[in-house]
Amino acid sequence: MNLRVTVDTAVFVPCCFPTTITIPAPLRYRPLEALSGNYRISTRLTHVLHRSGVRVLGDLNGRRVGDFARKRNCGLKTLRELDSLSWRVQSWPKKASISADARCSRRPVGDARASHSEAATANGFVIPESVGELRFDELPISKHLANVARSIGLRTLADLDRRSPFELLQCKACGWRTLAEIQQVIERAICGEFDVGRIDISNTVAELLILLGQGLTKLTPRDRKFLIARIRGMTFAEIGRRYGFTRARAHQAVVKALRTLRKTWGPRIPRLLEMMKVRCLSIPKGSELTPALLEKWVGDSSKSFRLSREAQLRLIAALDKSIPCSLD
Repeated sequence: MNLRVTVDTAVFVPCCFPTTITIPAPLRYRPLEALSGNYRISTRLTHVLHRSGVRVLGDLNGRRVGDFARKRNCGLKTLRELDSLSWRVQSWPKKASISADARCSRRPVGDARASHSEAATANGFVIPESVGELRFDELPISKHLANVARSIGLRTLADLDRRSPFELLQCKACGWRTLAEIQQVIERAICGEFDVGRIDISNTVAELLILLGQGLTKLTPRDRKFLIARIRGMTFAEIGRRYGFTRARAHQAVVKALRTLRKTWGPRIPRLLEMMKVRCLSIPKGSELTPALLEKWVGDSSKSFRLSREAQLRLIAALDKSIPCSLD
C-alpha cells in the first residue's frame, strides 16, 4: 500500500529530544573551542552549531536539542551527542573551568545515558485502552510501516504503549517518516475514526456508502480514476487503453485501490460489509441485492454520494464477493 505521509519534524523530534539546553551564567561567554578533554565535541557537531550561529555556549541557552534536527548533516548520532553535551554542561559547577582539571565534578557518562533514557521513556507513546486492541494489519498504514511493525513484533497499538520514539528510531528502517505515520494513525484511532462501536445498526447501509465515498477521495488520483472506471462498468482492457496502460497494470491498480479502500477506516468498512451480507442473506431465498433494493435501504441518507446505485453495487460486490448482488 502506497500512502503519502506528511512528516512534521517539529512535532516528532522534540518527543525524542525534548531537552531544553540551560547554560550556567558563568559559562555563557565561553567559546566552543574552549571545550577540551572529555567535553570535546565532534567536527560534525561543531559545523552544525556554527551553521546555526552558535559561537559561544550562551548561544545554546534556551534552545531545544530537537531544534537542530532540521540542520544539514545533523542526524540521529549528532543529536544524541548534543543531548549528552547539554546535560553535562548543566552538571558543571558554576565556578568550574571547562578543562580537564574539572573532571572531579563530572557525572559518569553511563549516568548521562540513563538520564536520556528516562527522558525518552517519559515522552513515549500513550495508547488508551479503548484503541489498544486495534491490529496493525487492519489499519490504513503503508507497506513500509507494516514491515517495520512486523520486524519488531508490533501486532496491536497496545504494543506501542510507553515505547519512546527514540527507541523506535534504533530499529532498522524506522526513521522520522515512519514515526510521523505512527503518530497519525494513533491520533486517528483516538479520534474514533476506526471505532466500530460508532456504527449505527439502524443505518448501516447509508453509513457504508458514506464511508466508501469519503474513502475514494483519499485514494491517489490514478488509483481513484482506475477504480471509478471499473465500477462504472469498464473492463480492465478498456481502462488500460484509455489511460495508456496494459490490462494487467489496470487490474493491479484496481486491486490495490480496493485493498486500500477496505482499510481506510480501519475495521469499520469490513464490519459494515459483514453486516450488509447478513442483511442480504436474510431476504427471501433466490433474491439478491439490486440497485432498487439498495435505493430502498438507503433512502435519502446518502444523496451526496456521487456514484450511481449501479456503481455503488459494483463497488460493494468488488469489496466482498460473498455478498449476493445483481444489476438486474
